[in-house]
Amino acid sequence: MNSTLSNLKYDPDQGALCIGPIRYLLIRPETLADIQKGIEDRLGPKSGEYLYAAGAAWAVNTMKRLKSALPEGPSDLAQALCQQASQLGWGRWELAGWKPNHNQLAVRIHDSPLASTYGQSDIPICHLLAGSVGGMAESLFNMPTACTEKTCRAQGDPNCLFIAVGHDVAGVESWDW
Repeated sequence: MNSTLSNLKYDPDQGALCIGPIRYLLIRPETLADIQKGIEDRLGPKSGEYLYAAGAAWAVNTMKRLKSALPEGPSDLAQALCQQASQLGWGRWELAGWKPNHNQLAVRIHDSPLASTYGQSDIPICHLLAGSVGGMAESLFNMPTACTEKTCRAQGDPNCLFIAVGHDVAGVESWDW
């Protein structure tokens, strides 16, 4: 895969920064941390769900573009998304575990820009990144997934670790209520 940033183009007349046909916006991590804290102040515990959903939407859309551009298999697509997120400045993403037969995916993010600027926290705070990993897993496994941040730099851990697990609801014969 070509370097994402080698395709970076700035149009001063439009004020547009694009990689290929896709427009991007440079934003400082501190601004995202302030937005997240504002959402948390207003929505409380529900705020993580909204940030997770935004991350998942980004990853699902990115995976669609990658699938159409790359003939490789699921593992290579996961690597490509990790590479792209890293090149865009979202920390260094590393595929830390891949168990397609168990619908499990683990991604370690070194130097998460969100955790680095958020400040100290008693709980994991990288909901946007958890959603991104969850959306990637959903695209790879073709089923709903749940992603949990197991370690977070904002809690003092050296990096953030995300575990995504697919849930084959179509294969379930009955529901437990």
